Formats: sequence, structure tokens, C-alpha cells
Amino acid sequence: MHYTYRNGFLWLFIYAGLSLLPLLLALTGSIPQVRQFWIELGVAFGFIGLGMMAVQFIFTGRFQKIAAVYSGDNVMQFHKQIGIISFLFVLAHPITLLLADFSYISYFDPRVNFMRAISLSIVTISLFAIVGSSLWRQAMNLSYENWRLIHGFLALAIVFIGLVHAIQVSHYMDPLWKKIILAMIICICMYLVVHTRIIRPYQNRKHAYKIVHVIEERNDCYTIALEATGKKMNYVPGQYCWVTINNTPFDLQQHPFSLCSSALDPQIQLTAKVLGDFTATWQDLKPGDTAYLEGPFGAFTPSASANLFFIMGGIGITPAMSMLRTLRDQKDEREIVLIYANSDWENITFREELDELSETLNLRLIHVLEEPEDDWDGEEGFISQELLARYIPKEHDNYMFFICGPTPLMDITEISLHNLGINWKQIYSERFEMV
Repeated sequence: MHYTYRNGFLWLFIYAGLSLLPLLLALTGSIPQVRQFWIELGVAFGFIGLGMMAVQFIFTGRFQKIAAVYSGDNVMQFHKQIGIISFLFVLAHPITLLLADFSYISYFDPRVNFMRAISLSIVTISLFAIVGSSLWRQAMNLSYENWRLIHGFLALAIVFIGLVHAIQVSHYMDPLWKKIILAMIICICMYLVVHTRIIRPYQNRKHAYKIVHVIEERNDCYTIALEATGKKMNYVPGQYCWVTINNTPFDLQQHPFSLCSSALDPQIQLTAKVLGDFTATWQDLKPGDTAYLEGPFGAFTPSASANLFFIMGGIGITPAMSMLRTLRDQKDEREIVLIYANSDWENITFREELDELSETLNLRLIHVLEEPEDDWDGEEGFISQELLARYIPKEHDNYMFFICGPTPLMDITEISLHNLGINWKQIYSERFEMV
């Protein structure tokens, strides 16, 4: 949710400020006691940052007890913000030490200790590379698949070298039990990477799906219908899965997509807009092609009884389609409002089916067009607080509000709902932009 992100970035700047503050204070470290204090604090920065990075492997490992409880949006936003904060802590470690006592520059001198100097130099470069490639991947023209591979390798290298470096600092790690614990952390981090990249795909090889047909949708979108060769994956409408379309589950082309079919449908359907190299190939897929699904994940799901209020934009409609189709199959009569924003009338994905669903379900459908035709008498322009105020029910405490679409739409909608009196606990967001 937008309020959470704003607080998260606020804390990000606070942490950044606190981590940089000692650098200024360290300049006053001419007194031995003061200098020693900032040396110890600089060491503490390193341990804190390293610990935060190590914990990241748990949250990004796509474990069911974590990924299925928290939405992918929350997990990835948490991962991104904590990653930047841990980067600042780790970066503050050597800078604080050097400002307190410049003789620590010898740690980077290969003439003093070649392996240590090379290792610490690799970590320093890797730190900037992992943050830079994550924040500016598209500007660097780095494909998602190559980024995932580089990101995982760099993260593991940073934590591995960092923990080995910590063990070698005998002043802090003299007791054997401390070294054993750190060694166990190294092994756990390595296992989590191996489990995600190798073990889980190996286990998933027996759960293949076959493409039954490919449907061309409006707005340059394509739907693939999949049929399980074994047991079908059970999921709750609104969840997502990771998809690999290849004859092997070990392919690097693994992407997350919302499940858009009814949870009661024997087939699984996925719809995507042609936006990159991977989705551009969907129009060329043939019946019989193999796909592997890993999941389900996410908590972007409705409760058993609450009324539903959707604010969707473009291809962000897919998780809502899964909910609507499931409710139709269940003959559910709860109240539903769908505000659906698109560029124009011809580019409304699932337009005809949404009309049918509005007749079958207790659904109020409101289209918002950015570029309406001359005879259009509905909502036009962009979703705003004023527009939302016209459709939010007065008795909205029993509603769940779901938002999915382009980032500007979500940012405006989240804060607008809060301004209109909607409790943050009622607002659920799912962002498709991970990196």
C-alpha cells in the first residue's frame, strides 16, 4: 500500500542519515577513546548490514509459508527497501573505519594480503553492481533473465565473502561457537540459492503442463490455457505463479503471472500483454508446448464474505478476472464494484466477458477511458479521488479494495482511498513492476 511505501522510504532516509552521521563525527576522532568508539561503531555497521543481507535470502526464496501469506508486492517492496538500507550499512562500515583510522586502507592493499584485498574489492564492486543493476536495469538494457542470474550470484558472493571476512577478524570471532554459527549462516544462504535455482526446478519437472490453446485478446494481449499432465495446482483466485515455458524447468526464463482463470476451472489460464521478450513469444506458442508452474503465491485474495471493490488498469485486470470468474462459478451474490481504466474502448481487455459477468454477478462495471470517442457518455480521463468518491459505497466497512495496474494509477488510488476514509487494512495492492 502507498502509505506503507511512503513510511518505508521515510525510514530509508532516516537509516541513510544515521549511517552517514558517524562519518562526520569520525572526523573528530583525534582523541584515542573517541577514535576507538567510532571504529567499533564502524564494525557494528558491517555486522548489521551483513546480517540484513543474509536474511534477505529467506524472503526471496519463494517459500510457501512466506510467499503465500504476504503478497508478492509486499515481499518485493520489502526486499528492495531493506536491500538499499543494508547496502548503506555495509558501505558505512569501511568508510567509518577509514575516517576514524586511515591505516585500515591496508585491507585493500594486495601487497599486505593479496586474497583479502581482492576479496574486499570484489565485495565493494559487487555492492554497487547489485544495487545499480536493480534500480536501473532497464536503463542498462539488461534482460530480466540475466539480471536474475547476476543478482543471485552477486548477493551470494557478498554474503559469503562478508561472513568469511567476519570470521577472519579474530578479535570479534575468537570463540569457536561464533565461527560455527557464522559458518552455518554461510551454508544456509548457499542452500537457499541452490534450493531455488536447482532443487525446486528438479522437483517441479514431474509437474508439467501442456498448452491447450492460445487466445488473442484485445490490447495486444494473449491468453494461454494450460492443462496439467498430473495433478493440477490448487490456488485461491487472485494469486500468482512463476511460469517457465520450455521443455526443461531449469530455464532462466521464469516470470511471475497472475492466474486469471476460475479456481474451479480444470484448466489454468494466464493472460499477458506483449511488453518484453518473453511475452512477445506467446503469440507463437503452439498446442502441446510444455510449461512449468511454480506456486501458488500471494495474498491478493478475497475473503469468504466481504464485498469487493476493484480499481484496475489495463492488464492489471487479470487477478480480478480470476476472482470474478470464480464467484460466477460459485453463484456468489455479494456486491462487487469494478472501476476499469483503459486508453480507449477498443483496447479494453476482456470487454465482452466483463459485460456478461456484469449480468451474471451482482457487479457494477464502470469503464474509465483516457481517450474516449465523441459519443462516449461514461467516465473519462484518469482515475482520481473525485471519481472514486462518486462510486465508493457509504457503507464501505464490509468491502475489500483491490488495486492493480500501472504505477501512477496505483499511487493515486491508494492515497485517495485513504483520504476518503478507507482503512489501510481494507486496501490490497499488487504491483507487476518488480524490477
